[in-house]
Amino acid sequence: MSQSTLTKKLASVKPGTLFVGVDLALDRNVAVVMDERAKRLDRFRFDNSLEGYNYFHRRLRTVKEKHQAPAVLVGMEPTNYFWKLLATDLEARQVSYRLVNPYTVKKHREGDQLDRSKDDPRDAFVIADLLRTGKYTETRLLHGQYAELRQYVTLRERLLRDIRRQKTLVNNIAGQLFPELSREFKDLNGQTALALLSSHAAAIVIQQLPLDTFINDVRSVFRGKRLMVSKLRRAHALAHNSVGLKDGVQALQLALDHYIETLVHLRRQLVQTEETLIEVFLALPEAKYMLSVPGLGAIAAATILSEIGDPSHYRQAKQLIKLAGIQPVPDASGRKSRSKTPMSHKGRPRLRTALFFAVMRLVQFDEAFARQYRHLQTRDKNPLCKMQALGVLMNKLLRILWALMRKHTLYVPDFQATI
Repeated sequence: MSQSTLTKKLASVKPGTLFVGVDLALDRNVAVVMDERAKRLDRFRFDNSLEGYNYFHRRLRTVKEKHQAPAVLVGMEPTNYFWKLLATDLEARQVSYRLVNPYTVKKHREGDQLDRSKDDPRDAFVIADLLRTGKYTETRLLHGQYAELRQYVTLRERLLRDIRRQKTLVNNIAGQLFPELSREFKDLNGQTALALLSSHAAAIVIQQLPLDTFINDVRSVFRGKRLMVSKLRRAHALAHNSVGLKDGVQALQLALDHYIETLVHLRRQLVQTEETLIEVFLALPEAKYMLSVPGLGAIAAATILSEIGDPSHYRQAKQLIKLAGIQPVPDASGRKSRSKTPMSHKGRPRLRTALFFAVMRLVQFDEAFARQYRHLQTRDKNPLCKMQALGVLMNKLLRILWALMRKHTLYVPDFQATI
């Protein structure tokens, strides 16, 4: 955090404000109230329920009136989904709140407690103290379609992760029953390969079947557009010299059937989720401006916008760059230096990943990006390697998207020159 940012945060707090640190938990939360001189004024617990929240606000009003404080500022860690529940209640009651970084809380507590003592009241006190010194973020809840978009993007990411897991399980079972199959099918999760595995995955079973019977069995469960019969013939021949397992085959086949069924179901869910995600994204006013960038797909643009949220919440493009964690930061101590300008990687990884793959496409589809990509690597002074050049373009893309959304204008060739 820069000195100017810290100064602005401290200047925005009214003199005499009370700072409330809340350590969130599944059932009961702990709140600690302190004044601007770090004196603890109150400490109590409250439930994660409407009654608990009402009690929380009654205690705050009592302390506020007793000490004649002009305002209160509530702080908490973004713990699981718990912070969203309390933040929603605080916004409804027009109570200001801020989030503090869990890593900062941990290090601050360990710096104060050399014996590494930890409990809920201690964490709540540390959170309140971080609020008092301005060491917090101004993250806020998303609302409306922006909140919907974030949830759909999160759901899509989870489905992709589950699909990868199921593919691994399918490959593991297939490797036991018919390890040579990967010579013919590089992707065992394709339509023909899955139909083969669903009908007869074990080489010991396939080698006992006539070729026509084997192909007809696979065809009966095939759900794709074109069955690769030639590959099936070669797979049938490979089965006769396979070293696949001969015992426990029925149990492995049953497990494989379950994994394939789950994989197919997850793929259907992914298609449905992506269709709805794109529909929600296209309904947002920023969509048409973002999609005017050639090579930037709807999924990539939706992912970027889901992490940014409402662009009106930001004052400058550099805030988005810091949000993504792609700003260059120094990393040197004495004579040691890892890099002159390494990327911070302290922002949101999903946003950073979406920007990386978006730029990878843009250097192929947009001549302005491609030209700058080549220039960064071939310039006479301080030429960059490929990854460094991509990092610069990720920064540039965010600035361009920021300008498009704020100015409500479409992208044109060489638009970068005006940013």
